[in-house]
Amino acid sequence: MKRILYLMLMAAVIFSLAAGCTPQAEEPEDGDETAVPGQHISAEERRRMDLYIAVMEGAFREENGGDGFVAVKLDTLEGLSNEAKLEVLKELCHLSPKVYCEEDVMNDDTKFRFDDEGRTVRTLDGSLLWVNVHKYNANRAEITGVSWFGNLGAVFPRYEAIYRDGKWQLTLINMAVS
Repeated sequence: MKRILYLMLMAAVIFSLAAGCTPQAEEPEDGDETAVPGQHISAEERRRMDLYIAVMEGAFREENGGDGFVAVKLDTLEGLSNEAKLEVLKELCHLSPKVYCEEDVMNDDTKFRFDDEGRTVRTLDGSLLWVNVHKYNANRAEITGVSWFGNLGAVFPRYEAIYRDGKWQLTLINMAVS
C-alpha cells in the first residue's frame, strides 16, 4: 500500500513538473483584456505586465545566450498576481518556443552549467531574464532589465519608461555589461 501511494505521489510530482508554467488562457468575450481562468487581470496589472515585458525584451535584444530557452525570475515581477505572471511567460514565447519559470529549471543540467560547488555559472543556449524596479508609478518608471547567460555574460540596461498613448516608451539611461 505504501508503495502504491509513493508511486502515485511521484507520478503527481512528475506530471506537475512536466506541465510547466504556461496555463491555457481563455479569450475574453469583449476583447479588451486577457481573461485568465479564475481571475481577471486588472488594468494596473496589465500596465505593469506591459512594462516588464518591454524591459525584458529590450535586455534580451541587447544580448542573450541563445534562444533555446528563456527562464524568467517571476519573483521580480512586483505587483502582479500569479496568473498575471504566468501570462507574462506566455507573452515572451516569441523570444523562444521554450519559456519557463526560473524555479522550474534552475537545477536542470541540460539548460545550465554548474561549477564544482554546484553554483550556476552559465546557460546552455538560453537566457535568464528578470527586472529590478527602482521607481514606479502609473505613468513613469525607472527599471533595469537583466539578460543573464553566464557569470561573464550578462547585460543590465537601465531605462526610464513613460506610459503614453497606451504604451510604455523606453529610454535607455545606461548599460552595464558583464
